Amino acid sequence: MAKINFYLRDKEADTATPILMFVSYNGERLTKYPTGETIEPLFWDSKTQRAKQTKKFPTYPEFNSRLSNIKTVAENILRQYMNDNDQQPPTVETYRALLNQSFNVAPKKGIVKPLDLFGFMDSYLTEYETRIFEKTGRPITKTTLRVYKQAFRVLKEFKDKEYKNREFSFAQIDYHFYTQFQQYLVKENFATNTIGKHIRTLKTFFLEAHERGLMPHFSPKKFKSISEPADAIYLNEREISTLFELDLNQNPRLEKVRDLFLVGCWTGLRFSDFTRIKKENMDGEFIEMETQKTGEVVVIPIHWQVEAILKRYEGKTPNSLPKPISNQKMNDYLKELGRIAGFEETVSETMTKGGIRQTVNYPKSELITTHTARRSFATNQYLAGFPATSIMKITGHRTEKAFMKYIKITPREHANKLRELWKQNTPSKTEPFRIAN
Repeated sequence: MAKINFYLRDKEADTATPILMFVSYNGERLTKYPTGETIEPLFWDSKTQRAKQTKKFPTYPEFNSRLSNIKTVAENILRQYMNDNDQQPPTVETYRALLNQSFNVAPKKGIVKPLDLFGFMDSYLTEYETRIFEKTGRPITKTTLRVYKQAFRVLKEFKDKEYKNREFSFAQIDYHFYTQFQQYLVKENFATNTIGKHIRTLKTFFLEAHERGLMPHFSPKKFKSISEPADAIYLNEREISTLFELDLNQNPRLEKVRDLFLVGCWTGLRFSDFTRIKKENMDGEFIEMETQKTGEVVVIPIHWQVEAILKRYEGKTPNSLPKPISNQKMNDYLKELGRIAGFEETVSETMTKGGIRQTVNYPKSELITTHTARRSFATNQYLAGFPATSIMKITGHRTEKAFMKYIKITPREHANKLRELWKQNTPSKTEPFRIAN
């Protein structure tokens, strides 16, 4: 097990003395390493191995954040090396060389330079791969990590194109950066919601740097995450029944995808959840499981179509459901299924891309994805009059605002609901029509 401690080079010094980092593994020292930080022993707490929280040393928050960041990087380097080398720790020379590379040690001086913006973001991503989050008690999901890495890549591309050989540092992350980055994404023909996603993700990086004292003047209020309502389809219950009734005996590939998709349509689970339902999650007439993304425990009744699917695969798989495939492959096959089912009505998608509002028409089959299943469940149950708060308990949505984004009812469907309501309240033809005096 790795152990990292910080000690003063001379704890009896009358002036500032260097702080050294000692790294050991299973009781064996790996290195004694200069942090590049100095402090007067008067302000050092040997128990916490950090600066004392005192007004006489007003920069202690930033100082302690830098030490914590150095420790995190040292831990991540060791873990990554051991993951890549069958859990064997590095030699003293190898570990020190890796530290030098990561900390950008100045030649011949042995002084650790502070992490720059990209260095911090890179180490932050490495840390996030195994970090346990307080809200869920679990590491970050692969999907979220992929979103973070995409935003990091886009920021690097922005730097290479707009800044080229000029400096790009923490100090430059201000409102001017925000507007310049946003304009760059518009120029690169990104959609409005994609721009908002990247800004929101980068804001997460910057807030963490702010907490660690690397960006003390960062103002998160100025970084607005722009968005616009997104067009998205759902399948109504008639279309879902059409899929269920398709004869796919001669095409087991599409049959398995169809059946798995229908499980999503009647449970409201995300792809990451309906593809990992286990036998122990099914108890009689209900499915009960903890969702991967939020950690919410949801209980869902088993629909008769799902029950028929379970009988079809009983004894063939451990959970009596089709074996899952990748999200990307399933999305491709779903479009093929949609064409076979005859879902060819024209659907218009309107979005702002590259700063221009544009509408594109597609056959409905081309817009079906695994997430359509979850959206279809929420919309169909809402249309059926099931209370929104009860649907949210099944889908795991925490706020009505987030839930309502899933409700994809067209203007005509809204009008039909109102017409049906009026019909219910229309007086019978046998009843006399009276006007109140």
